[in-house]
Amino acid sequence: MKVIKHDVNLGDLPYFDSQCSSEQVLRVITFHKDREVPSFPRLRSLTRIHDVLEMNLFLEHRYKGLFMPPKRANKTNNLGGVSVLTLSSTAYSLSIFLAWLEENNVAWQEVIAVASSEKAKYWLPVYRFRKYLIERVQAKEIGRDSANLYMNHIRQFYEWALKQRRIDKIPFEYKTKIIKKKRKDGDIDFLFSGHFTQERGITVTTTDLLIPKKYKQKTFNQNELAPYSREELELLYGSQELMKPASRLWVELAHQCGLRADEVATFPASAVKDPTLIPDKIFYVEITGKLSKTRKIMVSSALMASLWGYLNSTERQRRLGKWQLEHGDSYSAPLFINRSGRPMIAKSVSNVISKVRAGLDGKTLERDFHDLRSTFATNLAKFMLKQNLPIGFIQYKLMQLLGHSDFSTTQKYINFARSETFDKQMSNWVDKLFGEHLPSLHGDLQAIQQGGANE
Repeated sequence: MKVIKHDVNLGDLPYFDSQCSSEQVLRVITFHKDREVPSFPRLRSLTRIHDVLEMNLFLEHRYKGLFMPPKRANKTNNLGGVSVLTLSSTAYSLSIFLAWLEENNVAWQEVIAVASSEKAKYWLPVYRFRKYLIERVQAKEIGRDSANLYMNHIRQFYEWALKQRRIDKIPFEYKTKIIKKKRKDGDIDFLFSGHFTQERGITVTTTDLLIPKKYKQKTFNQNELAPYSREELELLYGSQELMKPASRLWVELAHQCGLRADEVATFPASAVKDPTLIPDKIFYVEITGKLSKTRKIMVSSALMASLWGYLNSTERQRRLGKWQLEHGDSYSAPLFINRSGRPMIAKSVSNVISKVRAGLDGKTLERDFHDLRSTFATNLAKFMLKQNLPIGFIQYKLMQLLGHSDFSTTQKYINFARSETFDKQMSNWVDKLFGEHLPSLHGDLQAIQQGGANE
């Protein structure tokens, strides 16, 4: 039971090609309009062929937007459905469910029109699978959030099956609950006292398939922050995996600029400049981040030199050639392209830490790729505090560079930086890393104090 990824054609209005040779046993299907989709995920099983066909049709309907199209326009593909990345996650969840069905010799279509008792429903496959996931959470094999994600995808499949009349009834129950809204600094609720009830929370519809909160595992620390220590950074940068130019740049962009994995994957090649021709010590680069928001990040001249070297490397030029065969122009190409000439995906970027961990030869590294972003934020906050920059400016600058919309998220990094004590070696490392930023930071501060706007 596994997920395979192949390039597929989900074209419009298929028909049999009448021009094929009469000697051909199988007729060729042609489309009035081709729609090539690279790396489309599908389930494969030689023992559950009928189930696999149903689940693969569900995946196709989700991609085409025929079932549960994304509500946000910027989350849709060109057919109006979910992205291949979202679909891959869904396919993985279904593969786990399918493997469990086979192991327990259960048919997913088993439903009860009216359960004889509350306990009776827990014999249904979907609840038994939920129990199986809870056991895995308790054994610390998976996290509660992952288990809930799997159940959410299984719920979507059952809802699709009902709509397609594969089943007569949904085998779980819906319920409503109120999600309390988090207040942001500056919210003034009394201005909207007439809508007090709405301000207290949002009413949502959910199911009884959710994994209870009591199974939630404790986070690494109470602040939900896990910056790399000096020893861990030395272990990371000294690894064999980071001898590869692309892998090292991925880590440096996250560690030195605070980029997320998907922001690294889509880093624009057009933003890379030859620093020897430009006197600036800091380069401002505009990127597109979470929820399609744009922001400007600060790139040091040393890092820009490394990016420039990679941009013009033989390996990157070879991959760019494959990109151009499909897309034509090279201006819109991202900096990082895979061996097939396609854009790099976020998962490939974040997996660099797993590859580092695999080659550590007995040593352990508990951090992940996203923790590099936490490291950037806390180190920069520590650096600015050390420079006695105004706390209000530090808050503003961190929010701007990280792309935060909620001040409370940024404040966590500042609080952590205040409580963290660096040894001399780590302190020197941070000073060297952000030393080039200081004139630019002072310039930003002066512009704000004078009522001007930077850039």
